[in-house]
Parts: sequence; C-alpha cells; structure tokens
Amino acid sequence: MTTKRKLTPYEQNHLRKWAPKIDSDAIGDQPVEYTTGHVEFLGLDFLVTPDTLIPRLESEQMVTDALQFIDDHDLAHPTIADIGTGSGCLGISLAVKLAKRQIPYSIFLSDISLKALKVADLNAQRLLHSPENLFFLESNLLENFPKIQFDLILANLPYIPSKNIAGLDPSVKDFEPKIALDGGPKGNLFINALLDKIPHFLKKGGLAILEIDDTHDLKSFSFPKGISARITNDCFHKPRFLMVTL
Repeated sequence: MTTKRKLTPYEQNHLRKWAPKIDSDAIGDQPVEYTTGHVEFLGLDFLVTPDTLIPRLESEQMVTDALQFIDDHDLAHPTIADIGTGSGCLGISLAVKLAKRQIPYSIFLSDISLKALKVADLNAQRLLHSPENLFFLESNLLENFPKIQFDLILANLPYIPSKNIAGLDPSVKDFEPKIALDGGPKGNLFINALLDKIPHFLKKGGLAILEIDDTHDLKSFSFPKGISARITNDCFHKPRFLMVTL
C-alpha cells in the first residue's frame, strides 16, 4: 500500500514543472526526482534514474570551487577527473561552464556502475554542444584510468557510515542506490582508497575535492606522504569537502 505523505514546497513545485498530471498522493516515499526523472543542478536539467544518486544542492560548491581553482591558476586546458560520477552532474556542469568561457578541457568521468555511466553519457549529449572532450570510464575508483596526472580530481564517493544507513529518510535509504551511499563501517572506506592513489594521479600543485560526511574530520582519513588537506563547509555551514593538494 502506498504511504501518503505531505510534499514539501520544493517537491510540489518539482511535480508541477515536470509531471503536472501525476497525483502527488500516489508517489509515497519515492523521491519526486525519480518520479519525474529530472533534477536541477546549477541551473541545468539532469536526467536521473534509481541507478544514480540524486544530486544535492551542497555538491554544487564542488563545481564552484573547481572553477575558482582554474581561475586562480590560470589553467589554459585543465585535465579533470570526476570519480563516482553518477548522473555526471559534477563533470558535465563544469564542462558547460568552461565551454561558456571558451576554455578547452579534458574531463574523465568514471563510475563502477555501467548503468549510471549510461545516464551520465545521455546527460552529456543533452547538455553539451560538443561533448567529445568527455571520456567515460567504467572503473573502480582510478583502477582503469590512463596513466596521466590531473589538475583537478572531483569525487562524491559513498561516505555514509554503514550503521547510519538505517536511520536515513525512507526516500533515501529505500530508493537511492545503496552502492552510492554506504561508505563502509566508518564512512571512509572508499575515500581512503582514493587518497592512497591520488599521489600517482594528481599533478603537483593540483587539487582534489572530495565530498565527505559531516561527522568526519581530518583524523577520519589516512593520508599518504606529501599530501596536504583541509576541510571546508558546504552552503549549510556543515563540514563537507576534503580539499587535498600535493
């Protein structure tokens, strides 16, 4: 039996925009983004499916920070990796903004889920006039990446501690892909695995931006030699991004 719930103003507006004929009482706990197949991220219309995490407002800051880094370092042709790309929201949004500035780029978007990569590829075709400088890789973290070094690495990996999954809102735990949520016992399993490889894939002076759980601090992670790290806040003033330099 479908459970009725009161939709938030955002959810009501979302349904009115993308699926005005759908009865709001009929969707139960399912996120409206999966009902409509659409989500807005940085003003762009991304397609999402239950194979992809629904992009969050907080994550937009990663693109903003990446652009600021490119500007600050006057990068003429940045090479960028978007690891665990899901719908492609980070890498594709960055590509759209760089294209508008007429800055050439090479962006590698990877995911362990081939189904998620297909959604990201579709979004690239919809949102970019010339997506040929995007490269899609089915990869467990950096495992299948070419042996190149990046100016920027972006990663929104699973970071929720396993014990906290059961306490998530039903719209998240019952519908979004668990593979994109569960970060292992302490929520740092995949982040630490990525950090271990970053010295081999990040240029000296480059920047990696990793989204983390707001319960994490620097002591939550294992850093290889030569890495400097700090944590910055998201738009809700919660510690959210691990900024890593080499």
